[in-house]
Amino acid sequence: MQRLTFGSITVDAVSDGVLSCALTGMLPGADPADFRRLGGCDDGETLLLPMLTFVIGSVGKTILVDTGIGPTIGSLGRAGYGGTVGLLPQGLARTGIDPATVDAVVFTHLHADHIGWNVTDRDGELVPTFPNAEYIVSKSEWAFWSATESRDIARCVRSIEERGQLRSVEDGFEPAPGVQMIATPGHTPGHASILVTADGSGCVIVGDAAHHPAEFEDPTLQPPYDSDPAMARETRLGLAERVEAEGLLVAGGHFPAPHVGTLVRVEGKRRWRWLGAG
Repeated sequence: MQRLTFGSITVDAVSDGVLSCALTGMLPGADPADFRRLGGCDDGETLLLPMLTFVIGSVGKTILVDTGIGPTIGSLGRAGYGGTVGLLPQGLARTGIDPATVDAVVFTHLHADHIGWNVTDRDGELVPTFPNAEYIVSKSEWAFWSATESRDIARCVRSIEERGQLRSVEDGFEPAPGVQMIATPGHTPGHASILVTADGSGCVIVGDAAHHPAEFEDPTLQPPYDSDPAMARETRLGLAERVEAEGLLVAGGHFPAPHVGTLVRVEGKRRWRWLGAG
């Protein structure tokens, strides 16, 4: 993804790898032709899912949105996913980001493929990968996950909480000027998207509110991983309406390259347009 700039705020995508799965396993009822057109599934059967994080620079602060899947596929491997992962440290280095300079890690949600690099195993001890960062999650998301016995949460989030670096916040929290967490529940109970705005323009980083742009075009597409399918569908429709009304760009953590685009009307129908397309 090319760097996005909104006033003095910058947004860069950094990859932690790519997973693959069956298209119809991720999005039952999907039309392969739509995915050939939009990208990410050239053979019409296997969907490629980038594992993206986003680095936001705002008023001298460095904010990381999600931390990727981590050094191994982990629990997703047991669910039938394959691919190459663990690339975030190299990607941050290429972007010129020292983990020690990250001021905040902001989570869209706490699924395993978004929290994997929260910690690093150093000689058998789990230490924060971003030692000086505050790790920020919505209160409703943490209320849900803190009541579970998830091994991924124990490893990647409770260990951060025990060090006093985890903070749960209300909807609308701003980790930096021009950067706001907005509630987009449904995929998980406290899922948040990250709205970046300055000088009359902006983008929304949608996390898993949509895994692929086709979900904005066809509201009937429904991943099996949404905790509340009806709410997730309502959230996607609300996001689409806001994107159209405000002229926002949309960046997706699993969208195929170039990872960012917007929504337009073509003959009265909502259609995805990649950034830079005609």
